[in-house]
Amino acid sequence: MKRPVWPWRGGRPLALTLLLAMLLVVGVSVGSTFYFSNLAVQRQFQRLPEEVRAALRERQEAALRGETVAPTPPLPVIRTGSAADPFLDPWQSSPDVGGTVTLPAGTQATVEGGRRPRGWRDDLFRGPPNQTQDFLKEVQRSLLQVGLVAAVASALLAFLISRRVARPVSAVSRAAARLASGDLSARAPTPGGERELAALAQSFNEMAENLQTLEQERQQAVADIAHELRTPIAVMQARLDALEDGVYPLNTEQIALLSTQTQHLTRLVGDLRTLTLADAGRLTLEVRGLDLAALGAEVVRDLQDRAGARGVALTLQAAPAPMQADPVRVRQMTTNLIDNALRHAASRVNVEVESRGAEVLLHVEDDGPGIPEGSREAVFTRFTRLDSSRARDTGGSGLGLAIVRALAQAHGGRAGLGASARLGGARFTVALPAQGS
Repeated sequence: MKRPVWPWRGGRPLALTLLLAMLLVVGVSVGSTFYFSNLAVQRQFQRLPEEVRAALRERQEAALRGETVAPTPPLPVIRTGSAADPFLDPWQSSPDVGGTVTLPAGTQATVEGGRRPRGWRDDLFRGPPNQTQDFLKEVQRSLLQVGLVAAVASALLAFLISRRVARPVSAVSRAAARLASGDLSARAPTPGGERELAALAQSFNEMAENLQTLEQERQQAVADIAHELRTPIAVMQARLDALEDGVYPLNTEQIALLSTQTQHLTRLVGDLRTLTLADAGRLTLEVRGLDLAALGAEVVRDLQDRAGARGVALTLQAAPAPMQADPVRVRQMTTNLIDNALRHAASRVNVEVESRGAEVLLHVEDDGPGIPEGSREAVFTRFTRLDSSRARDTGGSGLGLAIVRALAQAHGGRAGLGASARLGGARFTVALPAQGS
C-alpha cells in the first residue's frame, strides 16, 4: 500500500512555535515597559516650569556636544537682618523673606513669604540634572536585563512544555500513520498527565477499535454472502450437471427444484439490496394510509398453508390501527417476523396488532425454545443464526430480522425483543408511528 503523504510534513516544530510565542510575549512586555516609562518621563517633563525645561534642554544639548557641564549652583539663600537663622534649611528662605532670586537659567524668580517659586523642585537642583537621566538609563538597563533573563527562561520553558506536549501528540501521529497504511491494530499510548492529551489518545484508540471491528464485520459479511450465494448455486449446478448427464430426467419436478433455488437467490439478492439502501439512507418509501390490522390479517391468511405444513397453529388478535407507512415494506416486516416464528415454534404462533398512543404495535410470539439473554440483540445482526448448524430449515438466510429493524428505523420506528412471552418462546415487537403522530 502506498504510504500516505501528510500535509504537515516540513512544517514548523511545536518547540519552535512555543519558543517564538514566548519570545514575542517577552518582547512586547519589555517594549511596552520602555514605551510607557519614557511616556511618563515626558509627561513629568512637560509639567515643569518653562525656565526649568529650558535649563534642562541647554544642559542636555551641551552634554551631547561633548562640552563639560558644570554642576548647578544651589539656590541663593535669602535672609533678613544681620544674623542667619541656624535652623533654616539652606534650600529654603525664612518665612518672612521676600525678594528676587536668579535661577540657573539666568531668569529671575520672585520669592514671597518664604515660598519657593511656582513649579520649583528641589530634587532637580540638588545635583546635576544628569542624575535623573542616569537613573532613567539605569532603570531601562535593568529592564533590558530582566528581558534577557525572561527570554532565556521562556526558551527553557518552551523546550520543556514542547517535549511534554509533543511526545504524546507524536505518538498519536505515528499511530495514525500506521492506521492509514492499513494496520488497524495500531494504538496510541495513553499518557497519564494532561487530561486533554489523554482524551485525544483515548478517542483515537476508540476510533481505531471501531474501524477494526467494522473491518472484521465487513470481512465476515463478505464470507457470509459468499456462503449464502454458493449454496443455491452449487445445488443448481449439481442438478444441471445431472440433467445434462441423464441422471435425472428433464421434467416438471426438476424444473420446479431449479426454480426454487432461483427464487432463493433472487430473494437473497433483494434482501442484501434492501439492507444496503437502508444503511446508506437511500431506501425509498412510498408512504400512504393503511390499517396495520387489515394488512396483518392478509399476511396471516397467506401464511396459513405454510403454518399448516409445519403443524403450527397461526392466530391473529388485531384492533384497528391506522397509520402512514409504505404497505410493501410493512408487509415485508410482518412476513419476516411470522416466518421467523414459524421456523422456531413448537405448535403455536400468535400475531397481535394494537394502537397505543402515538404508536402502532405489532407483536409476534411463539412457543419455541426462546432466545438466550446474551443473544437478544445479536439476532438483529445480519447473517446471525442461533444454531451452529446453519441449516436453512431452521435458520433461514440470517437477514430477516436485520431487515425488520432496518425497515422499522426507516419509518421512524423501532424493533426489539420483548422481555417475556406469554407462550413461553420469543416475542418480537415492532413499533411504528401512528397516523397523524
